[in-house]
Amino acid sequence: MEKLVLVHLSDIHFTGSSGTSIHDLDSDVRHELLRDAAALTKELGGATGVLVTGDIAFSGQCAEYERAASWLLEFCRAIGCPDESVWVVPGNHDVDRKIANSKVTKTLHESIRAKQGPALDKELREILSDESSAKALLAPLADYNTFAARFQCSISAAKPYWERDLTLPCGTIIRLRGLCSTLVSNQHDAKNNIVLGQAQVNVHRVDGVEYLMLCHHPPDWLQDQDTVVSHLESKVRMQLFGHKHSQRVQEINKTLRVTAGAMHPERDEGGWEPMYNVIEISRLDDQQLGVRLFQRRWHKVNHYFLADQNRNTNQSHHDYVWQGCPRPARKEPPTVEAQKAADSAMSAAVAAKTKAKDTEAMLPPTHERRLTFRFLTLAFRHQIAIANILNVLTDEDRALSDEALFRELFKRAAANGLLAKLWDETEKRHSDPAPFNPFETLK
Repeated sequence: MEKLVLVHLSDIHFTGSSGTSIHDLDSDVRHELLRDAAALTKELGGATGVLVTGDIAFSGQCAEYERAASWLLEFCRAIGCPDESVWVVPGNHDVDRKIANSKVTKTLHESIRAKQGPALDKELREILSDESSAKALLAPLADYNTFAARFQCSISAAKPYWERDLTLPCGTIIRLRGLCSTLVSNQHDAKNNIVLGQAQVNVHRVDGVEYLMLCHHPPDWLQDQDTVVSHLESKVRMQLFGHKHSQRVQEINKTLRVTAGAMHPERDEGGWEPMYNVIEISRLDDQQLGVRLFQRRWHKVNHYFLADQNRNTNQSHHDYVWQGCPRPARKEPPTVEAQKAADSAMSAAVAAKTKAKDTEAMLPPTHERRLTFRFLTLAFRHQIAIANILNVLTDEDRALSDEALFRELFKRAAANGLLAKLWDETEKRHSDPAPFNPFETLK
């Protein structure tokens, strides 16, 4: 695509009964959102993916995530993007409060919230570096992690954030970074006691890379907001937040901060008004990128989504410009002799790989992401059946989480030349198997 087109949803708040009852009053909102997003993204030339800034579930329960996953699959297919092209971060509603209120986890929360400045980051680091305390801190997000793993967006003690690169045709990389603002979240959440930690926002400037950050809680909810904001406003081009159920867009220090409205606001809220955004990013010239923001708002009388008009231009969108984003240097095409030599070397490398069955080579990220999504959306019994067919797991692997189990399965399948078989066994258990196997070339 000549540009990136990203649908931004927040606070989608799925319950276990969402979409399963005639009393689900929000079903019409979701139906109209599908229609509106499909029409808009088609007009823009297609969708790259979906960004969800937290509160996927309502109370952090497995059944709620399954309903959300089912709807997100339907949504991706409506807007024409790959099923796995969804990126998520957790919100406070994605926390299992019962677990968060356990004695051990609550004590950890209190010890972190009692600290300020460098002492807070030190406390976080020490807790996440200790296996037992890290396990207790992350336990309330266990069901969220199982859901997020299929999109390669789960969090861990070793890395409480994730990254993913999307590349514009000019070569510029838009690096998504998903932050977890719910490491310390329970029934006592309040403004200024949500903790993020500097490690999550300690991004490194890289030529040709522009950061787009996702986080549920906006800065004014953070206990460590001064440190966090300093990093975000100096190094991150675009920040997406949720939580407030109220749309606000700010340009700060050449960066763009979008606090989203909720897709599923609670109906007893004052000013109930479902909203979502579409973000288009493209190159304008050799030094600038353009961002076009489409804000969509529910019309309470006519019951459909419509544009939140730009009052200055009467357009259905708002335009922003990112200065100082030089176009990556074009590589000079090789000479005929150099190209022949390169082709010969490539042929030899492919032949050697085929002969030696060098199965340690990693596949392109899109295929790995697809395989992850397809495997982790299978029923557990099918996952175990595939693992048994490949015969690469051991009894000791029983203790691994779903995502860790898949990582081990994938790594060992690669080491034993079984990636193509893993793909085939996964795809044939879906009703819409892929028409080709990208791992066949590794045989």
